[in-house]
Amino acid sequence: MNVSQESSDNGEIVLRLEVDSERVGRHMNAAVRRVSQRVNIPGFRKGKAPRAILQNFVGKEYLVEEAMESLVPEAVGEAVREQELAPFAPPRVDNVEQTEPTVTIVATVPLRPEVVLGDYQSIRYDEQPEEVTDDAVDALLMQLRRSQAYSLTAERAADENDIVTLDLKVTADDELVWDFEDRQFQLNLDLETYGEVFVGLHQGIIGMSVGDEKEFSFEVSEDNESPQFAGRTVQVNAHVKDVQEEVLPALDDALASSVGLPEVETVEQLTTHIRSQLEERAEQTFVNGIQNRLMTEVVEGSEFTISPIIVDHESQHVLERYVQQRRSVAARTGQQFNVEDLTEEDVNEAKEIAEREIKNSLVVQSLVEAENLEVSEDDVTKEIELANENATSEEQKLEDNEETRESVIGFLKRRRTIERVVNMARGQSEDASAAMAAG
Repeated sequence: MNVSQESSDNGEIVLRLEVDSERVGRHMNAAVRRVSQRVNIPGFRKGKAPRAILQNFVGKEYLVEEAMESLVPEAVGEAVREQELAPFAPPRVDNVEQTEPTVTIVATVPLRPEVVLGDYQSIRYDEQPEEVTDDAVDALLMQLRRSQAYSLTAERAADENDIVTLDLKVTADDELVWDFEDRQFQLNLDLETYGEVFVGLHQGIIGMSVGDEKEFSFEVSEDNESPQFAGRTVQVNAHVKDVQEEVLPALDDALASSVGLPEVETVEQLTTHIRSQLEERAEQTFVNGIQNRLMTEVVEGSEFTISPIIVDHESQHVLERYVQQRRSVAARTGQQFNVEDLTEEDVNEAKEIAEREIKNSLVVQSLVEAENLEVSEDDVTKEIELANENATSEEQKLEDNEETRESVIGFLKRRRTIERVVNMARGQSEDASAAMAAG
């Protein structure tokens, strides 16, 4: 077999293979044997018909196609090894020129993608994490009080935060949406949390007493996230059967101690703990946002060489995830979802996601190589011990062996590299980066 490289472009090598007649003949003979075992030819037992009769019966093209199914992958695989290439994804067969007595195959081999990093070291972000306000702390203290609240029958009309039991019919433009009996609601007018449909419903119920029946309506905006209500008039028929008043425990040291944290015994300590937790959350949210922006900017400023074959190959994995997710969703309603239900939009979106994931992976690996951070054996041991402490079952625990340690080294290098470049973008010192890496 003669092999030549015709061109090299876009992270690919194009191979032209000229397969000799002897190899073609072997695969044709094997194809004849396989086909003869599958077909019934009148007057002959399976596998016993002469080749000429079999060829007349199924057609020469059928036999050639059968031979190519074994010949092509064998020849391409051998050619890749002979040329000492390292495909990053399965090679693509572009053309099979069926000539006699030889066969010519053109195949494209996708090579490992490459990236030239942009100037990531000069990227700077001057923003700071969102400040934790007293209102945010008070809101969590109120959540804690409400988690331990109890209710008493209210001898008055329903008000905000009361718990009401009612029969309820809700229609949207005369289409019945809800029909409930003895349904409980806690009345709340927080639009951001509950949305305009529930706030509109609760507004209409506030002021009603036990035994009251009331009809009311309200408009819902066009951009409401619920298609049942968006842009429609909601009509409500409500019959209140019970009104319970929420009774909150006092915000005192007893409530603080009930949280169950050893370091929290007083309201002051509880308030400090909550503020600290919110600040940590704000910092993490901020860092995640900076990391996403940084990665996007680095990707946009870098140059990539990626074979389209690799993108297509990875997009198939994305589509497989789509199918699994949608099958799971469909199963909940007794429906089915098949590969054939994927749309052209799904395919295009999968390619975009695959290309983005490939580029992100290339950038991270290149950053790791550029920063070249060290990971000690003690660091690896501590990480394995921490993972095993947090494991919820024996199966999840890591075995401390060479393979595991290599994997953990890679994980720690990626994590610490990202931490360093994020700190760099925030203008933090090398000491701060070193401290985070040590953690």
